[in-house]
Amino acid sequence: MSTSYDLGKWALLNQVMNRSRVGILPARNKEETGKMPVLRKMPVLRKMPVPPRCPFYLTLKIIPLFSNAGKCTQDNGLSTQNSALSLLKRLLIATAVLLAVVPTTTSCSLLERQPRSNSTLVYKGPVRQEVKAGSLIPGTDIRYISRTEDKTAEVLINGQRAFKRSGDSLDWTGSPLRGVEMRLNQRVLVYSDERLQAGGTVRLTVDGVSSKPGWVPQVPAQTNPSLVVYKVPVLYRVKQGETIPGTTLSYTGKTDKGAQLGGLPTGESPYRQGGDSISWRGELRPRVYLDLVVRTTLYNEDRLNVTGFATVILAIGG
Repeated sequence: MSTSYDLGKWALLNQVMNRSRVGILPARNKEETGKMPVLRKMPVLRKMPVPPRCPFYLTLKIIPLFSNAGKCTQDNGLSTQNSALSLLKRLLIATAVLLAVVPTTTSCSLLERQPRSNSTLVYKGPVRQEVKAGSLIPGTDIRYISRTEDKTAEVLINGQRAFKRSGDSLDWTGSPLRGVEMRLNQRVLVYSDERLQAGGTVRLTVDGVSSKPGWVPQVPAQTNPSLVVYKVPVLYRVKQGETIPGTTLSYTGKTDKGAQLGGLPTGESPYRQGGDSISWRGELRPRVYLDLVVRTTLYNEDRLNVTGFATVILAIGG
């Protein structure tokens, strides 16, 4: 005997929309309900590995070491707006300041890779320099005239007048000495009636290198138009039997007393432990001098790693 439930079920099945019997089948186990499928969970994507960050962003404390001139005194007429000072910080951060100790597994574009030829050396690093009104930036033909009535900095570049404001480019490429190519990528920082200060990066390429240890000119406290001086960070990986670039010092190998060096003056200890300093002074080519001070960061049977500063001096006057 049919119940009201059975009659209702058959009435429902005989509806036009349900004659196909689709949509009212019993639910299957686990993943399906009989009507709408249950979407499978998407796999959780793992985060991409983050490459190690270059360590040169960590400090501004050694910025004065890179200065190519004395500190810029802030006179009443000096254009020292907050925007200019902020520009100075951003610019020097962008040029990536070298830390005192550099991990040997990290490389940065700031440290220029040396050419394979032993007769060519490349030095690159941040620079900040000051030029007095009426004077040239040493080694270039950029002359600062003065601040104009429109509060712009008037300069002469290749004999052509240009009017600059804080943040404007002040680039130069040329050869201050035979065998030396120099490229300055700078920005105007601050200026007054008396002086202009610029900051950026410098790249020096020295060809025909024949290193000789000896005397180097004394770096003056103030800008000297007859000397071009740049102090840049360096990081060298010296294989056993090779010399530290620009010097006559070689890496002999690892010993119980430390890293053994060759080419030192007679009577000087050849051994250096981790963190010990290594210095060399001499001539790279005529009128081009190097004062190198580095520290040992790693040494083993195969190589010696050192990092520090190279002061390159160009005697362009006289």
